[in-house]
Amino acid sequence: MTAARVLAMLFLAAAPAKADAVADFYAGKTITVVSAGEAGGAHGAYAQVMAQHIRRHIPGNPNIILQYMTGAGGNQAANFLYNVAPKDGTYLGVPLQDLIFNARTGNTGVKYDPAKARYIGGADTTRTTVTVMKSSGVATLEDAKHKEVLIGASGTSGQNYTIPLVLNGLMGTKFKIVTGYPGINFTHLAMDRGEVHGTAASWAVIASTKREWVEKNLINNLVTIGTERDPDIPDVPALTEFNLSDEDRALVPLLAGPAAHGRAWVAWGDVPEDRLAALREAFAATLADPLFLADAKARNLVVEPVAAARQQELAAQILATPDAPVARLKKILGWP
Repeated sequence: MTAARVLAMLFLAAAPAKADAVADFYAGKTITVVSAGEAGGAHGAYAQVMAQHIRRHIPGNPNIILQYMTGAGGNQAANFLYNVAPKDGTYLGVPLQDLIFNARTGNTGVKYDPAKARYIGGADTTRTTVTVMKSSGVATLEDAKHKEVLIGASGTSGQNYTIPLVLNGLMGTKFKIVTGYPGINFTHLAMDRGEVHGTAASWAVIASTKREWVEKNLINNLVTIGTERDPDIPDVPALTEFNLSDEDRALVPLLAGPAAHGRAWVAWGDVPEDRLAALREAFAATLADPLFLADAKARNLVVEPVAAARQQELAAQILATPDAPVARLKKILGWP
C-alpha cells in the first residue's frame, strides 16, 4: 500500500469514529439549556424554538430541557453555568448580550471568567433601541433632552439600565431609570399602564412580543445603539450619527459590540473539542432548517445568524477594550 492510500484510509476511519464518540456521549442524555431571559419574553422565545429543533441535529439526539434563570442583569444564569453546572456539554447557556460587557466593566455581580465562554452560535443580532410610548410626548432623542422620560429596567447591569444612563452622560438626555421589574414583559406591562414611558431593548423584542404597538403606531424609537442603523427599522438613527466627540465615540464599540452575542448559545469551560464542534454544527444546521425557520416566522422572531467564530472574535475584542474608555464609561454609570 502507498503512503497516500494509508493516510486516506486512516482519515476515513477517523471521521466516523469521532462522530460516533459524540453520539455515544449524548445518546440517552439530557442537555439543560439555561436561559437568562424569562419564558414569555423574546429571549425565552428564541431559546424555546431553538430547543425544539436542535435535538435532531445533535449526534445521539439527546433530550433538551429549558431552565429559566433570570436576575442580576443576566449575571445569575452566567454565574450558575460557570460555578455550578457541569462543564461537559450537558449544560448550555443562553445569556443576555451583556455577558462580556458586564465582565469588562467590572460589574460586581460577575462571578465568572468571560474568557472561558465557548460560543456555539447566535440566532439574531440584538441591537439595542430606546423605545418610548407616543403618549409620553417624546418623539426624538432631542425631545428627551428637555423632558424627563421614565425607563423601566430590571436591575443595574442590563442594557435597559446602562444605555439610558450613558445617553444622559453623552447627550444630556433626561432618562430616569425605574428598576425592579423582573423581566421585559413586566416592563412592557408598566409601559401599557403608564407607570414608565419606555425601555431600552432590541427591536426584535418589540416586534415579537408587542406587535400591537407596532400595528397601532403607539411607539417611537429614538436611537439604535450602534455604528449603523438596524435594517428592520431603517428610519431610526444610529448613535454614531449624532454629534459625538472622539472621546464619546470610543465608547460605542463597547456599547454596541455585544449585539452580535444576542440569542447566543454558549458552553463553559473545557468541553471536549469534538463535542463543541458538533454543537456548533448542530446550531448552524438548525438555523438553516426549514421547520425551524417556519416556527420562527410564526412567532415573529427575526433570524439573523451569527457564526460562533465571529462571536468568539468579538468577545475577545471587547475584553481587550483599552482601560481609558472603560474607566470613562464606569464613571458615567457611577460604578466603582
